[in-house]
This record gives sequence, structure tokens and C-alpha cells, in this order.
Amino acid sequence: MSAFFTKTIAVLLLAVFFAGCGDSDEYDYPGSLNVTGTGTAYAEPDVASIEFGVDITEKDPAEAVNQAAEMMDAAFTAASEYGIRESDMKTVSYNLWVEEEYDYNTYEYTGESFYHVSHFAQVDIRDLENVGDVLAALVGAGSNTIRSVTFKVEDTEALMDEARAQAVADASRIAEQLAGELGMEVGNATYINEWIDYYPVGGSTTLCADFASEISAPSISPGAQSVTLKVQITFEMN
Repeated sequence: MSAFFTKTIAVLLLAVFFAGCGDSDEYDYPGSLNVTGTGTAYAEPDVASIEFGVDITEKDPAEAVNQAAEMMDAAFTAASEYGIRESDMKTVSYNLWVEEEYDYNTYEYTGESFYHVSHFAQVDIRDLENVGDVLAALVGAGSNTIRSVTFKVEDTEALMDEARAQAVADASRIAEQLAGELGMEVGNATYINEWIDYYPVGGSTTLCADFASEISAPSISPGAQSVTLKVQITFEMN
């Protein structure tokens, strides 16, 4: 390469270098502020879910299966008498297993076998005044275990909208306070992200009773349903 071309390239590289330095001095990067806001909205639940079932142990597997089926059919029928739709009833689990009898006095297996059938289902109740009566009806019809009772708000859209508005307002308030402490002003939002904490309220209980006796409806309180939503917002600072 000739000396003329070598000098020309060197001059061009220096020109680009100084031009770049001049641009970086002129560009002013705005400061930013990152905050997190929280909002929580409450509503009365409108659906109760009862998970119930039967747990049967017999020496004859056919007897265990048939007995469990009869008891669950009776429980479903009892639930339907309170206006629970078929679409609001579903099976949760069904298990059949064998267990060899163990004698804790001799510390030996006896050679006898027992068969266990566990059948659990769930019903959704939309008239919450009937929850206690449905519980009593299920047990009275043959269910020997109530695994849980939970409550929820079926349509959470309005609840989340309220929590979201509260979270944004909370984030804006925090940003204004922090900027004010520094003698600055909050500018436009440049980034936002949200996440939700949603927990159905409820409780659990276990009911076992003599099926021939009259079952009293227990008192059930649904409490309040809540949705907590958080937003992370980045603001410019002026």
C-alpha cells in the first residue's frame, strides 16, 4: 500500500474518532426511577366448592367397589336435590389398592388381604346459603369424608381491575415522594410490569358420622375473597 493511501486512512480514522466524541458530549441521558406499587381488592365469594368422598375397606374387592359406588351415587343424588347442576359435579380421584393384614401383637403378616377403595369428587355450590345443608346431605347420604370446603369469586376481572388501579396509584405516589426528596420531578413512565397473587379463601374439615342418624348442617362462613396485584414501573426523572 502506498504512503499516500496510508496517510489518507489515518486522517479519516481520526475524523471519525473526534466526531464520535463530540456526539457523546451533546447527548444527555435522563435519570430514571424504578418503583413497585401494590393494590389489593376484596369481594364476597359467590361459589363454594366441596371436595368429598368415600373410603372403604373390605376383604372382597368387588364388595369394596360396589359399596363405594352406591355411597357416591347416593351422595351425588343428595347434592342434586339442592339444585346443583351436573356440570358442577366432577370426580377428583379414584383409587383401588390391596393391603396385607399385619398383626401388631405377633409382628407378623397374617396372610389376609384387605382392599381399599377411595373415591373423591367435587361439587360447586352457587347458593352459599346451602353450603351447610349440602355438607350434611352428603354425609347423610354416605360420604364418610369431607376433604375441604373452599370459596372463590368466579369472575375476577372487575376485582383485578380495581387492584391494578390501586397498584398504579401506589407506584405513582412512591415515585413522587422519592423524586421530591431529591428535589426532582417525575417524568414519563418508560416501563411497566405486573404480577398477581390470588388466593381462594376457605377452610377444611373432616366429618364422619353414623349414616342412620340425623346430620346437622354445620355453620360455614365464606369470609372475603381478595386479589393482590403488584406493578413495577420505571419513570424518567427530570
